[in-house]
Amino acid sequence: MCGRFYIPEKDIDDFAGLVNKIEKELLKKAGEIYPGDYAPIITPNNQSDLIRSTESNYSGHAVHAVKWGFPVNKGRPVINARSETVREKPMFKLPFAKRRCLIPARGFFEWKDAENSKKRIKHYISLIDCSMMYLAGFYWFFKDKDGVLSPYFTILTTQANEDIITIHNRMPVIIHEGNREIWLSNGTDNNEIDKLLRPLDTGLLKIDVIE
Repeated sequence: MCGRFYIPEKDIDDFAGLVNKIEKELLKKAGEIYPGDYAPIITPNNQSDLIRSTESNYSGHAVHAVKWGFPVNKGRPVINARSETVREKPMFKLPFAKRRCLIPARGFFEWKDAENSKKRIKHYISLIDCSMMYLAGFYWFFKDKDGVLSPYFTILTTQANEDIITIHNRMPVIIHEGNREIWLSNGTDNNEIDKLLRPLDTGLLKIDVIE
């Protein structure tokens, strides 16, 4: 799964310069991003249900500040969706088809139970070259506590690759920079989308233990 991810302050500042004025006030938190936090998401420019800033141009795409986790049933927000069953779930089927997005991050966190101890060991997972990773997700609109429709996103997961299988059996779907347009376009064939819903190739991630 993906329960937290990381965006440094410099990246947040850069993305804050690409969102509209209202969203800029929401995009304040940097560092570890928790469920329920606002984070930048990348969408196609032609999504009419989100108000795009005239300054929003991230390699030809738009940037928005959106809250993490679908708010359903007054319980915990739904922060992840399994890629293997995403088309089967009523909550996910339409957003996955029509409102795919990318969540930029420098890395994400996973925990593993320590041997012979109740302690859980925290691991930070990033790309070997420390470049931006793009987590696959999608967003949808739900009514907030005041009855106002607001967007929320969730992150897709897949089976873990060999780099992290000893830590956790799931990992976020990571989209290669060259496949961003394929992922974001509503015109992309399902077969092409399915090719992206797989674990990242082994050997591209580095893992640091956080004491």
